[in-house]
Parts: sequence; structure tokens; C-alpha cells
Amino acid sequence: MTFSPSKKIKGLAHSKRGKLALFVLVAFLVASASATVYVFYYGSTTATVHSPDIKLYAGSDSSASCTVYPCANVAVASTNDVATISLSMFPASTSSSPVPATYYSNLTAVKNTGTSAHSIKSVQITNIVDSSSNLGQITVYYCTTQTEFNASGVLVTPSNCVGSYSITSTTAGSVSGTFPVSIAPGAVQYIEIVAYAKSTATSGSVTFNIALQWA
Repeated sequence: MTFSPSKKIKGLAHSKRGKLALFVLVAFLVASASATVYVFYYGSTTATVHSPDIKLYAGSDSSASCTVYPCANVAVASTNDVATISLSMFPASTSSSPVPATYYSNLTAVKNTGTSAHSIKSVQITNIVDSSSNLGQITVYYCTTQTEFNASGVLVTPSNCVGSYSITSTTAGSVSGTFPVSIAPGAVQYIEIVAYAKSTATSGSVTFNIALQWA
């Protein structure tokens, strides 16, 4: 006697339990497939290939090796869609308050390498690792033009930055901020960062990944 998968599936489809099982299976597969795509960009409802126009690059503030403390290193994936940031911070000091911060105004660059304008939807921070639990706060800015910070950590030209959000805890391991802005073909925009350790930290570093949602 031969086994017929098609007959078994048809039998399931005609029973109430079978219909429910098939529905759950299909829903799971659709959710899994769409979630993989949704992480990095907002796709259309049509089954078209999304060209990889928006790419990340290490900025001039990225150190090849950390010989000066504190420092930051940006390692970009070969696909240019994810950047891994390794960031050290000034330790807290009983002789000064608040905790000194570090400012990176050209840490990660965002470039539209395509021939059409695109919309940046959000900046995703994932895989946050703070092994020493010394992170105080990291503020992430998305800027259409590179700007600078003054001695107090305030943007000199805040109009250049369309939004910001802060990381104050690594419990969830990820966070995101929404920055609705257009990027023209060939244009370069910037992800800028201010970071400082918590008030009891004597040393410490944090790593995290940056990715974009775009359409």
C-alpha cells in the first residue's frame, strides 16, 4: 500500500481541525517570510526585487584601532546594509559632574547609490551588548547634513537633524527611532551619536548594530 501525501492533506482540509492546522501553518510561513524582509526596508505589496540603493559606510570618526581612549570603530557588512559599532566611553569621575560624553558627528554615513530618491523610514539599533553594564546613555541623531556639537553636547545646527532617540537600557537589546526624510540620488546623510557612561562606571564599552528601514 502506497502513502499519498496529497490524500492526507485533502483529508485534513475537509476536517475542522485540519482547516485550522493548515491556516496556522500558512499564517506562520507568511509571517516568517515577511518579517525577514521588513527588518531592513518597507517593501511594496508586489513581488518585485528591492534594489540595494541605500548603503552604510564608516565615517571619518571611526578609528581603525582604538589607540586613543575613548574611541569608536565602525565595521560595515559586505552588503553595506548593517554597521556594527564598538564604542568605548569616558569613565565617571568623583571630581567632575556630569559624566563626560563623547560626540561623533561623522561616525556612520548613509548614501543613496541609486538613480531614484528614497525615503528613510527609521533607524534600527539591534544586538546591543553592554557586558560591563556601564552604559549611561547613547543618543542617536539622523542628520541630512553633517553637523557638530558644542562643548555641552548640543547640536550647533539642529535644523540639519530630523530627529533623535536615546538608548538608556540594554534590557531589550534593540530600539528604533522614526526619521521620515527623503534622500536624493547620490546624496550622503549622517548618523551622529553622543554617548556617556553611567555615574558609577569606572570603565566600559558597548557594541550594537545599525540598520535602516527605507522605501
